[in-house]
Amino acid sequence: MLLSLKKTYFISIQIVLISAVTIFPQTGFDIKLRVTKWADDKQSAFTFSFDDGFLSHYSNAAPILNNFGFKGTFNVMPPFLTETLPGIWRYGTWPMFLQLAQQGHEIASHTMNHYYLTSLPVGDTVTQGTALYELYQSKKAIEQRIPDQKCITLAYPYSDRNALIDSLTALFYEAGRSAGIEPNHHSLDSCFDLNSYVVNFSLPRNTLADDLDELYAFMSWVHNSILNEQWAIMMIHEMVPQSELPGLVSQGLYEPISNEWFTLLCEWIKSKSDIKEIWVEATANVIRYMKQRDNYQYQVVSSTTDEIKINLTDELDDEIYNYPLSVYLTIPEDWDYVLFTQSNLIDTLTSLATDSGKVVLCKIIPDGGIASLTKLSITGIDDDQLQPLAFELYQNYPNPFNPTTKIVYVIPNEMRNLKDFSPQAPRNDNVFVTLKVYDILGNEVATLVNEEQAAGYKEVKFDGSHLSSGIYIYRLTANNFISSKKLSLIK
Repeated sequence: MLLSLKKTYFISIQIVLISAVTIFPQTGFDIKLRVTKWADDKQSAFTFSFDDGFLSHYSNAAPILNNFGFKGTFNVMPPFLTETLPGIWRYGTWPMFLQLAQQGHEIASHTMNHYYLTSLPVGDTVTQGTALYELYQSKKAIEQRIPDQKCITLAYPYSDRNALIDSLTALFYEAGRSAGIEPNHHSLDSCFDLNSYVVNFSLPRNTLADDLDELYAFMSWVHNSILNEQWAIMMIHEMVPQSELPGLVSQGLYEPISNEWFTLLCEWIKSKSDIKEIWVEATANVIRYMKQRDNYQYQVVSSTTDEIKINLTDELDDEIYNYPLSVYLTIPEDWDYVLFTQSNLIDTLTSLATDSGKVVLCKIIPDGGIASLTKLSITGIDDDQLQPLAFELYQNYPNPFNPTTKIVYVIPNEMRNLKDFSPQAPRNDNVFVTLKVYDILGNEVATLVNEEQAAGYKEVKFDGSHLSSGIYIYRLTANNFISSKKLSLIK
């Protein structure tokens, strides 16, 4: 979070320098660290996985993903990608997939030639027509053409695999994706038999309405993965506008989907992401997070009343495993705002109150250097000491709760920006704010705020004593900002 400060204020960051002989005053409480099951403390994980390296992945799928802020995995076969168009049949080009990588998408392997791997001899990495050649040469070619990204995951052609193929895949990759109806567990015994769901459509498919039953069925499947805190992977092939879909279906292409159908799905996935039910990420980063989460260790390097230093480590390859873990860390009760630093990473955090004390949710890269959390002391002469620059709605605490919980949100001084800290800058002192609670069916059950409010950090107490146990949604609306999150009432 960025902070806007008037000239009459300053943030005092009290830092204690460390030496080998310094005796640090203790904070007087036990520092506890907890890594969340999924990133950003979301309830489940979800991956869009695209097979074969089609032109439509670049022209149709990626723009939709980008519009929603999602990152996908694109599994390509190097011999089928050309330098320019026209290319080979319906496949894309290397510059296209390089651009997708630069946008943050994962470019993964689908082998060289899409053979049934179990039908090939083991061979070696230089002999064509062998399993080792298909696995190794694809990874090598992708990393040569996409130099800033490690190719660490594979999608098995035809989802064809066995124990031998898994062991060969493990020589070069960190995970392998197959097919299966069951979402993946949040802790894996093996990363080389990942299940993915391909939507099977029934005919006719002449209009978007023809495919809605399959959309709702897939949403139901994902919803079950949310309830079980699992990792759902969707396998996708061609994607075209609805007007072109019947033509592809008549040609016998494997389960193509329309842009319009995919957009409806993304809108639903985004709504679940906004209320912290789904973490959407590429295959490689989910694998990174899971392995780091299951292998981390930490040490409290130092602890004073004004600063905590943590060293978070694992025994994994740092060139591959460098994804930030989402960490809840206990802090002293008098810490309201915290400066977080790790190497070149800097963030400003707001403390959250729980039944067991105050915590912050920070992101720490294992083996990324010492993580430092420093108390921010605010000095000023009126209530305008700390003006945030963006609306934000925080997760309620405690959660689950019974019967009360606190909801914190931020109203910024919208007229200001990073280049203008002048006290004479135009202000936006009042914003009309509504904060309402809904049940899972969308029925309003409580209005917590319905008034104009000034900029600042706001805290509201919600009492659910009159409600039955269950999942509820709270939604903040202010100007054009709308954000929703989930809370759980357990009695």
